[in-house]
Amino acid sequence: MTEVQDILRNLSVPDGQDGPEIVAADVARGRRAATRRSRLRFTVAGAFLAVAVAASVGVGQYGGSAGPSPLELVAYTGEQPAGFQVSTVPDGWRVVSSDESAFVVEPPARAERPEDALGGVNYHGRIVVMLQGGSHFPEESPVETVDVNGRSGKLGHPLEAPGELSDTRWLFFPDAAGKSVNVQVPGDVGLSDEQLVDFAEGITVTGDVVEIKG
Repeated sequence: MTEVQDILRNLSVPDGQDGPEIVAADVARGRRAATRRSRLRFTVAGAFLAVAVAASVGVGQYGGSAGPSPLELVAYTGEQPAGFQVSTVPDGWRVVSSDESAFVVEPPARAERPEDALGGVNYHGRIVVMLQGGSHFPEESPVETVDVNGRSGKLGHPLEAPGELSDTRWLFFPDAAGKSVNVQVPGDVGLSDEQLVDFAEGITVTGDVVEIKG
């Protein structure tokens, strides 16, 4: 009723048009205007709520938690290792070790670990290429057969502890000369199995390779 009164106060009534019928008509128009204003507020509020709900749904669909960020393999242009030649590396990763026995790369954001100060090269959080040597899959590990350059490779997991599988992946595959290569990929690295195979297909074992003992 307050809105109707406000509207009536702002109405301009020409001389001679202030009879009861005119007043009644003005009141009716005022009520209709107030009703339209109320409906407009409701409509705008409803539209705002719909947008807010849609935004909330969008965040739920696209902003939810995800696994490791996916990596992109790019051409490797650095100095080729003595023991292995590689054609690709994950984008932004840097070479940690490159010699006759292993090729090791790590992500740019990898934090230093206590093991790094003990000497040698720590493989935690890093991708490693070396010969398979005496490494083998434990009985607990499921093993998937994959194609690497037309040759049969095996993809599985080592043990983290007795009876407990690690989330690290091992890929064993033979090169053209029959040497068995081992590619190790940590579980927290966002490299799919398909990308791991693509990476392996760009590895060439040289005649200078040395098997890691132990």
